[in-house]
Amino acid sequence: MRMTTTTALPTGRQFRIYSAEGGRLVTATITEIGGTIRSLTVDGEPLIEEFPEHGLPKHCEGEILIPWPNRVRDGRWEHNGDVFQLAVNEPERGNAIHGLVKDQPHRVVRQAADELTLHVRILPSRGYPFSLVVETTYAVSVKGLTVIHTLTNLSAHPAPAAIGAHPYIRVGETPTEEVSLTVAAASYVMVDDRLNPIGSGPVSGTSFDLSAGPKVGWLELDTAFFDLAASPDGTYRHTLEAPNGDSVEVWGDGNYRYAQVYTTNQYPAGGHRTAVAVEPMTALPDAFNSGAGLRWLEPGETWRSSWGIAHRFARKPGTKDRGDNQS
Repeated sequence: MRMTTTTALPTGRQFRIYSAEGGRLVTATITEIGGTIRSLTVDGEPLIEEFPEHGLPKHCEGEILIPWPNRVRDGRWEHNGDVFQLAVNEPERGNAIHGLVKDQPHRVVRQAADELTLHVRILPSRGYPFSLVVETTYAVSVKGLTVIHTLTNLSAHPAPAAIGAHPYIRVGETPTEEVSLTVAAASYVMVDDRLNPIGSGPVSGTSFDLSAGPKVGWLELDTAFFDLAASPDGTYRHTLEAPNGDSVEVWGDGNYRYAQVYTTNQYPAGGHRTAVAVEPMTALPDAFNSGAGLRWLEPGETWRSSWGIAHRFARKPGTKDRGDNQS
């Protein structure tokens, strides 16, 4: 594993892991701040949108979302008659968004050429009066990237927790608007103008039905999905496929019963490219209030989950006969 020696970068040290098995080179870069997945490539072709080494993830690219993904309405939640106030870090909508670890420095626990484990501790605060240890392992192989989260409650009381991730997926150099997205979900979450849940409905017969693989360029989504159909192995899989048959899959184990899809045609900020975030989640938006998918860890309890990004390229990336727009 290679690592930059400077800590002056906005996201701290950059940990690069790689696998060269099977005739393919798979590489990933993980940042010290946030444990963010900054880049992921196979033979040089991107599987995610990445942000510059000297920049910040302005669109939440590759961020890890613990102890909650998505939003908590007004940053406020209640439990057993107590009211807790989280920092409102989405001021334009008045919400708390994406957890407590994405801006925190992580410490290296283990490292190897193809694997890295980072550690961060969530300390008690006014909005979240609990202590969690979070260890995250990132491993690359010929198949892609696997991420394993291990959460342990160090508090004297049960602690609420949920997990999410925020990768923007690319299928190599294929323009994202031409990529088809399949999410096998039966239901979606309705939201208000602040993107907080106000109800739910079936996707059938609506523009939220992604079962037939519509092109990303047709979609306008910032939407949570549930009632996902599991694969035979018990995982949940969401697929992006290019016209030439190449595909990238976001998968999660049985904990990841929810998914968020966000599309934009103004990526990066003020730009004109299409991008799509496919976010595996263990709970729905505002789960601290609704309880939908929220897990309560007993004192000393450890919770382990895994998700990942896998590629299936029809030919070796970079060859001229891929049938896409490469020269």
